[in-house]
Amino acid sequence: LSRLPVTAQKEKLCCTENGPIRRNPAGNVARPMVQKLPEPQDIKACLEVQDFDTPPFYSTSSESFRNTIEGYSVPEGIYDPIVRSLHNLAHLFLNGTGGTTHLSPNDPIFVLLHTFTDAVFDEWLRRHPESAVYPLENAPIGHNRHHNMVPFWPPVSNAEMFATAPENLGYSYEAEWPARPITLTEIITIAVVAALIVVAIIFTVTTCIVRTSSNKTEGRQPLLGEQYQCYDDQDSRHNDKTQSVV
Repeated sequence: LSRLPVTAQKEKLCCTENGPIRRNPAGNVARPMVQKLPEPQDIKACLEVQDFDTPPFYSTSSESFRNTIEGYSVPEGIYDPIVRSLHNLAHLFLNGTGGTTHLSPNDPIFVLLHTFTDAVFDEWLRRHPESAVYPLENAPIGHNRHHNMVPFWPPVSNAEMFATAPENLGYSYEAEWPARPITLTEIITIAVVAALIVVAIIFTVTTCIVRTSSNKTEGRQPLLGEQYQCYDDQDSRHNDKTQSVV
């Protein structure tokens, strides 16, 4: 969005029944907050929010990925009535047709923005399979798990679309996402595995040293042990003449 040609930023692009499509990126001087686009670190923070949704399942929900990606919370997930981030911020940044709720679908950027939002959602599903629970009830009308999505026909429920895209919906995105932070459980697992490997290496090295030392000691032992008497020429002369000497 920040690379729109100058001629397309303020001029009429095409016409609709509601009038010409208008764009004035970052032109709302009365709201400095909406004079910039979301940053990569905002996407990273959003992807770390654990729960898909939390009561009251509305635009005032806190610690809710759904409300965070929509843009009513700060990227870290805390609800703030003043904040507009991510999806909402991109709309408001356009400051024209794309920033007006009932007109925004007339701007072609609407498709790009919502496609990217869906890509973020798909990545979140992959990172949080244990937290991917769609509200069963008490959400606004049309937004409970088994309600049908409007205005699609034939009817499609929210639950049917609450799934990773490549495996269930037949499409995928080519996108590079911020690296997922390592969890405490993963850190402990890595530490335990590393410790076991170190112990195994130390045991192997120690065993090899002991065996090598043992082999050297055995190689230096005399052919006859101390329990056998040694004879020399002088001893043989004192022996009985009748004793055979070999």
